[in-house]
Amino acid sequence: MKLEILKQAVLDSRDGITISDNLVDDNPLIFVNPAFERMTGYSSEEITNVNCRYLQNDDREQPELRVVKNAIKAGQYCLVIVRNYRKDGTMFWNELSISPIYDANGVVTNFIGIQKDVTARVLIQQQLRDENQSLAEIRVNLEQLAIKDGLTGIYNRRFFDMQLEIQWGIARRNNEPLTLIMIDVDHFKQFNDIYGHNAGDNALKRIADSLNKSFLRSSDFVARYGGEEFVVLSVGMTQAQAALFSATLCQRVRDLGIPHSASSTGYITVSIGFSVHAFVTHDHSSVLLGRADKSLYAAKQRGRDQSFSL
Repeated sequence: MKLEILKQAVLDSRDGITISDNLVDDNPLIFVNPAFERMTGYSSEEITNVNCRYLQNDDREQPELRVVKNAIKAGQYCLVIVRNYRKDGTMFWNELSISPIYDANGVVTNFIGIQKDVTARVLIQQQLRDENQSLAEIRVNLEQLAIKDGLTGIYNRRFFDMQLEIQWGIARRNNEPLTLIMIDVDHFKQFNDIYGHNAGDNALKRIADSLNKSFLRSSDFVARYGGEEFVVLSVGMTQAQAALFSATLCQRVRDLGIPHSASSTGYITVSIGFSVHAFVTHDHSSVLLGRADKSLYAAKQRGRDQSFSL
């Protein structure tokens, strides 16, 4: 009675059930239930006494198939999801589990396989992964939009204000000097009036790119402060190093060779004010910002196209 119930359960199962003969070369199938026939499109007569690798068609390099092969060799259970192919060539995702059957002497005589068509589940999971990836990319883009200047692609004023406080705290804790460099494009209003705003935007982008490429350390920070003004934060510079670097930045902008008929040099130039703060007092970051701003004003008063520090 129990055997009849078991037989009927196997025949009525909605999952594909197979039994293979492990004592015969190539482990051929000796039984498949109706659900397996419906799932694959093959009749039991077509596939009995042959290995079930025909289900992989030419798609036999799947890593999961190596797992199955190793499990059979070791006489062990395994569970994998593999790409299988029906008789008509259509692909489906098969959740396959195989379990060994032992005889009284502990010899693996057969393997029972249970197959489930999980194509719908796999496709949904793939869709969710794709959507999550898209959401992650959107989130990164939004984060970049929040901290990057839309025109030049370097950091914006909002993010600079945050970084100033962060770098100030780090430099104070490590007792390292913190340098703030303020850069302003000379006679930029006249440049826009003469050449147009598109040319002005292109000039700002080239200057921003030149500044950004001048600072290679991850601790250096370049941002657009607003309009034609840029700022740089750098930890660890001495006063002499900051002076040399600021002068170099002026030269690099000159070397861009952007024509400017209203400039005495004939090209776009910048004025730079910088300040180096050594943490010997309990000042606020606004002190550093104020000194750099005054230094920039002084550089302009002294004739522009130069760097200066009070």
